[in-house]
Amino acid sequence: MSILDVNFRDTHFGLDAPAPVIGNFALGVWPSTGGRPDTLTQTGDIPAAAQSLQFLYQGDNLRVFVGGSLEPVNFIGTRPTDNPAAPTAPYFAVDVSPFAGKTAELRFEFRSSGYDDFSGAPYIIGTPLAKSHVLDDLKFSALPASVPEPGTYALFALGFAALAVHLRRQHR
Repeated sequence: MSILDVNFRDTHFGLDAPAPVIGNFALGVWPSTGGRPDTLTQTGDIPAAAQSLQFLYQGDNLRVFVGGSLEPVNFIGTRPTDNPAAPTAPYFAVDVSPFAGKTAELRFEFRSSGYDDFSGAPYIIGTPLAKSHVLDDLKFSALPASVPEPGTYALFALGFAALAVHLRRQHR
């Protein structure tokens, strides 16, 4: 693993394509020998309002664990980058809402050891199947503000109307 700067180029992403970078730096994980996945692990506090962890990811077969539990990695679209040679990059999200307001371990697992999947089938390093991985722009998304349903407003208005009718009858 190493830190990439905005000028880095990696042929694993296509003909001299740059690693997509938000800001000045990204994390790169390279194919190596060994057969075990590389991991990036951090234990910390998940913000109380966190719904998901969003991140840029370029590569194949990433697994993300939150609090020791394997979580689905969901594609949420593309986002602009700061690198003009790679104007957009894929963004993903992992649900962290069950851990909001708690301390939990986040673990990213990359099959970068000459293997691109978790089956253990080897790929020759340097071929298109033995890809590098780039991880960047990690951030927690907050829970959206609670917005009442239209039916809630209607029920609220009906309650006020009933209260007004009741008060009017008392004054007669």
